[in-house]
Amino acid sequence: MVSSHLIWNIVKNNNAYLMKADNIKKWFSKEPGNLPNLASFKYSGLIHSKTIHIQPTADNKGFACVTKRATKKVSF
Repeated sequence: MVSSHLIWNIVKNNNAYLMKADNIKKWFSKEPGNLPNLASFKYSGLIHSKTIHIQPTADNKGFACVTKRATKKVSF
């Protein structure tokens, strides 16, 4: 299994969810599972195995909490 710190060092400056601008000091991120939308290791939904994502329901009358769980590796 690859370390989450190694994955963060690979994707922290270049991923599809980053929102960069010249006039802001801290970059923002639109990735699922990143509730405060800050591009940092602590809040990254890409690298952590336990995250929560809030999305609207299909009828737009409420919201649903979607969790990401770690997958168990099985070797044969």
